[in-house]
Amino acid sequence: MNQSILNRPKTDKFVLFLDIPKALKDYQDPILKRGFNADQIQFTVFGSPTPNISIPPVDVRYGGQNMYVSSHSRPSYTPLTVKFMVDNGYINYWILWRWLDLFNNATYSTTQMGVNGDIMDYTTNLTLVAMDEYNNSLISFKYIKAVITKLGSIGYDH
Repeated sequence: MNQSILNRPKTDKFVLFLDIPKALKDYQDPILKRGFNADQIQFTVFGSPTPNISIPPVDVRYGGQNMYVSSHSRPSYTPLTVKFMVDNGYINYWILWRWLDLFNNATYSTTQMGVNGDIMDYTTNLTLVAMDEYNNSLISFKYIKAVITKLGSIGYDH
């Protein structure tokens, strides 16, 4: 079988493109003294960053036995857990932290998400691209109107 010597398992076969949410673009950060002017940021992702997809079966009796058939209903997807490399300036982590912080900021979120605000300003689109050993795109997964719900700690390993 003719295969490339580069055809071996890697941990960085995925790239995640995150559109900066409108609320984060409009926010004037007190530390940076400016807003976020990028439209999109990119993450190097490792692990298995796709959600579990399941359709619950229904147990049906037939011919003295039970068999499973489709329930024809799909519950909402489980939260997507993405492990990513933090860049050397911690900017990608900091942007995610600030996005999560906007949901819990009593002053900012109540004025922006109140009567005049729009929750859609806090959502974004994510595109997860699987790469081959030559960094060519194989498949992409697009997530629409995604929100951040959790941000893990930064792990150091020497």
